[in-house]
Amino acid sequence: MSTLQEALAVLLGAESEAKRVVEEAKNEGESYLRSAQDKFAARRAHEMESAREQAKSIMDTSLSAARTEADQIFSIGKDERARMQRRYEENVDAVIDSMVSEIASGLIEKGRGKN
Repeated sequence: MSTLQEALAVLLGAESEAKRVVEEAKNEGESYLRSAQDKFAARRAHEMESAREQAKSIMDTSLSAARTEADQIFSIGKDERARMQRRYEENVDAVIDSMVSEIASGLIEKGRGKN
């Protein structure tokens, strides 16, 4: 009977050891899982930050390009306006003289037609 008791004690000890090993494996697996999840979250956060920085850089570059283009358009418009003003000033007297001559000529013709 003592051998049976010894065998039973060994089996109970083995069962306890197996439960302990399973519990340790379960804890180790959970630890690996948490570690992997933490690493994934950290990598994802880093990638998101990199994407934000890249998007900010693209936006800053686009804004700078838009400002430069707006300045160029403004300068071209300003130059065009000045050129139109000069052409107006150069030609206004001749145009007015021509219009006055045509109107006067038309009035003279009308006046002659009534006589």
